Formats: sequence, C-alpha cells, structure tokens
Amino acid sequence: MKAFKLLVTKKITGSLLLRAGLKGIDILEKEFIRIQPVVSDTLKKTIASLATSKHTVAFTSKNSVSAVIANENVKGAEWKIYCLDGATREEIRKHWSDERIAGTAQNASGLVTEIKNAAAGEKIIFFCGNLRRDDLPGLLRDDGFDVEEVVVYETILSPETIIDDYDGVAFFSPSAVKSFFSKNILKKGTVCFSVGRTTTAALKEITTERI
Repeated sequence: MKAFKLLVTKKITGSLLLRAGLKGIDILEKEFIRIQPVVSDTLKKTIASLATSKHTVAFTSKNSVSAVIANENVKGAEWKIYCLDGATREEIRKHWSDERIAGTAQNASGLVTEIKNAAAGEKIIFFCGNLRRDDLPGLLRDDGFDVEEVVVYETILSPETIIDDYDGVAFFSPSAVKSFFSKNILKKGTVCFSVGRTTTAALKEITTERI
C-alpha cells in the first residue's frame, strides 16, 4: 500500500512521527516560520511595570505566554488572565495557578464575549506577536474597551520552494499559510490540514483545495 505523503509546516514530536509512520503516513517537516522573542530594555521595563499591579491581560498564543514568562518579575503578578483554550492555556498553567485564569474560549471572538461579560469597563493588556490578527483587539475596541497591545515576539516568515509533490500539507497558523503560499502552488487534489479556525480561514482565502 502506497504511503500518504504529508508535508508538515512545523516541527512535531518524535512520538507523533512514529504514530504517523505506523499508520502509513510518510511525513516531511519543514518550518515556514520562525518565532523570535522580543528582547529589549524597553519591553523588560514595560512588563516589569505591569507586573507590579493588578491588570486584566489577554493571551491568544502560547508564544506570547513563553515570551512574557521569560521575565522573572511576572511570576508573582496578580493578573486576571483571559486566554485561548489548548496550548495557550496549558502554557499559562505551568506558571500561574488556575485561579488567575478568569476566562477561556476556543477562539478570539469567544474570548471577547468572555471579557465583555466579566470585565466590562476594564483596560485590557494584550500580549501578542507582530503579525497578530485583529480579531481580539479590534472587536474589543468596537465594544469600547481600552486595549494596550504589547508585542512580545516576532513571527518571521521563512518560505521555501517545495519541489516534490505531496498528498497533503498540514498548517498550524495563518502566518505559515502566508509563508508557504508565497513560494508554492498546491497540485490539484492536494488535501490541506488545518489547526484552528483562523488557520482554516487563511487557507480558504488562498486555495480552493479541500481542507
């Protein structure tokens, strides 16, 4: 039986590679984006200052949590945290107690609803990347919230031309979608796999292949 050739646009765990191989899936990993934390005295001072008092903060990415927690001052911060479920929430739970998490949701629009219902009138500190989508801050501002965006990491596109044909391509972020399609066109019949609604939406904007 012919193996299903799958291009994965990020590094995955060895155990996942093994499980895929046992199911007849031949995986090639190629990273199409790089995540780089912002390192600057200005940012350190900003985060240190925020950590000294109570704030309502929002995270929509595991990367933003990792970048913020790299600053030792924040581990005791008395923040009220709103975040996405899944990897983002799990990263937060490594460093803060569950009682600090005021609300979670599956996507940005759901998180906005949580914030509107429980934090009306509060200023929101949104820790994010340089290529963040406008969903959360835009919707909050539309509802009259004061949103301060603090960019704590950069997403750097690293596109590469793919020569071989694949039966499927797996995407994990809108940025990876943008990077991949900046140099590649999918062969007709290639199946796209997507993690998250925003990634799916990005794919629908750029390809008609099956997702």
